[in-house]
Amino acid sequence: MLNPRGLLLIALLGCGSAAVFGAAPLAAWVDASNANGTAVQQAADGWLLLMQRAGLDRPYDSVRREVRDAEAVHFGANN
Repeated sequence: MLNPRGLLLIALLGCGSAAVFGAAPLAAWVDASNANGTAVQQAADGWLLLMQRAGLDRPYDSVRREVRDAEAVHFGANN
């Protein structure tokens, strides 16, 4: 049985993982939103730069590349 502290820990770990490994799409979303040119955009861009310097953007880029390759194989085979 999961207690409230355990559930909170799981939620915090999930949010932290999403923030670390999702920095690139977060920054792109902020750029495309009404928050463009605000402190929110500066924070998102700073976070993305920090994650890139730490090398933590590589897992996202790898997964994205694999999905695109799989789509190319799948849709390319139907033509």
